[in-house]
Amino acid sequence: MITMYKVFLVDDDELILYELVNTVPWMENSFEVIGGQTDPEKACDEILSLSPDVVFCDLKMPKMDGNELIRRLKEAGSEAEFVMLSAYDSFENVRAFYKQTGFDYILKPVDPADIQMVLEGLNQRFSSRSKDTPAENLTENPGFNSLVAYVNAHFAEKITLNQLAEQFGFSKNYICGLFQKYFNKSLNLYLTDLRMTYARDLLMDKTVMIKEAAARSGYTDYYHFFKVFKNYYGMSPTEMKDSIS
Repeated sequence: MITMYKVFLVDDDELILYELVNTVPWMENSFEVIGGQTDPEKACDEILSLSPDVVFCDLKMPKMDGNELIRRLKEAGSEAEFVMLSAYDSFENVRAFYKQTGFDYILKPVDPADIQMVLEGLNQRFSSRSKDTPAENLTENPGFNSLVAYVNAHFAEKITLNQLAEQFGFSKNYICGLFQKYFNKSLNLYLTDLRMTYARDLLMDKTVMIKEAAARSGYTDYYHFFKVFKNYYGMSPTEMKDSIS
């Protein structure tokens, strides 16, 4: 059975809502958008009815703001994770959000790298809750074995879901389902695990510069690598390298 985590989007700007639905790599990260709403009051009813795994909502909206929407949903029993999308980063707004145990806070305009990190973090959280994780990452599917072997060998290159689907003759949805079934994680998170492990091993060598480790691990943007690494290990590449005795 294919596991896809359910997403509901709330933003009073129809254009932003459309862009979120159509530009964020939901499927590659094992998510599917099951609904969207520009009216927060209607969104509240729909979210309680559809029970999404995560709600991405705008902060400043007419009728009620994002924090009020989250409060109402939690009081009504929603167990969804919440990600706030906002052009405002005042301390009061952020504090109010995290006091309600919000998952993450993304500033607008949304940076694709930031939303990718959030999706990977959500995927890790949801995966850790699963009770049916395979004891071993083995597969009886020869075609998928070949695909995984390719990913393992070429993780430092640009790999896309479209590319893999065309190369191995699988549908994109089928590939996502297989990664969830056998590895309990999305394709993108699987790639991040490989890249981060390799980057860490490279940094253990004092002769390897951080920018070199980033490039050899598949990151053309050094600053994106720095953010992903710190989010993944809880310390920056510089701090890890300095910790080597």
